Amino acid sequence: MNRLPLIVAALALLLVACGGGEPAAEPTATAADMPTPVPTSAPAPTPTPTVAVPNTEPASGISLPPGFTAYVIASDLSAPTSVALSPDGAIYVSQLNDGVLRLDDSNGDGVFENLVLFTPGFEETNGIAFSPDGTLYIASRGQVTTAADTDGDGVADVTSGVVAGLPNGQHQANGMAFGPDGKLYITNGSTCDECIEGDERSATILQANPDGSELRVFASGLRNPYDLVFDAQGRLWASDNGSDGGEFPFCASIDELNLIEDGNDYGWPYGTACDPLTSGTPPVASLGLHTGSTGIDAYDAGHFPAEYRGDLFLTLWGTFQFESVTPQGLYRAHVGDSGGALGVEIEEFGLGFARPIDVVTDRDGTLLVLDFGTGRLYRIVYTGA
Repeated sequence: MNRLPLIVAALALLLVACGGGEPAAEPTATAADMPTPVPTSAPAPTPTPTVAVPNTEPASGISLPPGFTAYVIASDLSAPTSVALSPDGAIYVSQLNDGVLRLDDSNGDGVFENLVLFTPGFEETNGIAFSPDGTLYIASRGQVTTAADTDGDGVADVTSGVVAGLPNGQHQANGMAFGPDGKLYITNGSTCDECIEGDERSATILQANPDGSELRVFASGLRNPYDLVFDAQGRLWASDNGSDGGEFPFCASIDELNLIEDGNDYGWPYGTACDPLTSGTPPVASLGLHTGSTGIDAYDAGHFPAEYRGDLFLTLWGTFQFESVTPQGLYRAHVGDSGGALGVEIEEFGLGFARPIDVVTDRDGTLLVLDFGTGRLYRIVYTGA
């Protein structure tokens, strides 16, 4: 039985609103309203090992800039939602309801033939991350759990609750990251499309100690912050899905790229103003209306050309409910700052993915792109100008 259509529909309910009514008029905030990047020197690249191109044919149907090639390195994943690297470089993938996998390349050809179940499923798992000490953290509906392999057989034998009882509804806990301060940061979406929440932990980014203690709201007013990342300068960035306009007061607002700072309110719910640029801390860039912003990662490796260092990569999942003029795909956010002025410019990087949901820089500087729609993991390699 093919479960994918049902699972896709389930994730669509988590990612975008499904209320009735006609979509609201597009808000005034557009990418054109955002500041244009100013020239800046690229940060020093992180040294990366020699890239081994996968021993397989390039992926068909994926369009990238000249000099870049995509390869399918894992397939038959069941509704994959997040990809993460362990400290030893192993690749792990979470599946919505079918557990977390460790990918194994037994013959060294760069393609992962073996999908090893590291830990069984949690309800609606949308995010995984590794702590600096190698512990796997799993964000699922209303909670964060750790899983560890204590006997060294490659499969988790101990799980432990870290955070429980988080508010959830239309959205939930999604992305996680560990900051330079050693703290755990968790995105936790709203319970609704556009409403006043009863729990201050809804529509926020949360901060906690690695054991879950001292949990607090780090930033608020973020309707569905799906993923987050610290860049090489220690800045925290997050993608955020705007209101869909399916519930009263029928406010449709852009998806956002936000620079997250402690204590800031980013303006949701927007109400009748329906404009994130006039309420709270404004986004640094628009990701378009109804684009379903999902994964985000910062690029500071040495494999891609120098002009990519210091930039961000984002996946836009798309939507079933509304029309979007921005196609789902992989996007580059070119970041420039000089004299304290920050500018971000969004541009297409990779099209042809079905439902891209996460992006991570591998240790060799290549990009890993996870596609929920096809159950595939892609590797993007720079193969020459």
